[in-house]
Amino acid sequence: MSVKTITKTFSVVALAAAGIFATGHGFFTSAIAQEEAAPVILIVDQARLLATSKAGKSVSEQMGALQTTANKELEETIGTIIAEAEELKAKQGSMDENVYLEEAKRLAVAQNNIPMLREIKVRELQVAEQRALAEISEVMRPILKEIVDARGATLLLDRSAVMYASTTTDITEDVLEKLDGEISTVKIERIELVKQQQLAAQQRAAAQQ
Repeated sequence: MSVKTITKTFSVVALAAAGIFATGHGFFTSAIAQEEAAPVILIVDQARLLATSKAGKSVSEQMGALQTTANKELEETIGTIIAEAEELKAKQGSMDENVYLEEAKRLAVAQNNIPMLREIKVRELQVAEQRALAEISEVMRPILKEIVDARGATLLLDRSAVMYASTTTDITEDVLEKLDGEISTVKIERIELVKQQQLAAQQRAAAQQ
């Protein structure tokens, strides 16, 4: 979220021409003070909201389960490659040399692709989490606006960007209560980037035909 603060600059010459000085120096001073009044600033801790809200907790729990599944799948893939390599080695003497070399090449490629496969799974988890958090943010946005408008605030900052702030400026608890009333869970859809990339490639190929 970004908030633009607009500062108005007044020209003494322009104010004089408008007859402001005719009412006395005191009026001019009070007019400037009114225009330069300090903005009303509020603070919200978004990290805390995502960690402690009902929806945020549901995301955390689901992400933990997805992480476990991803790790298990990766371990199974590595185990399969190791088992196939051992089996190929045992059959080497009874296999045609060309067939053996082709299988050995395939397994070598699969083994070399393990780091990339791991990175893909990490990215899939990141994308799934980002989409879930974006859904929470969509619900949170009008809540923030409602509270900011009610407080007459002109600026809203995240707690991570503030070194010190009075507790009276922190609206996190108010936002948390309203957020829990609006949304309690977010369903995370598993992202399979490889399949999506393959599908996109097939669609591009079909479009070119």
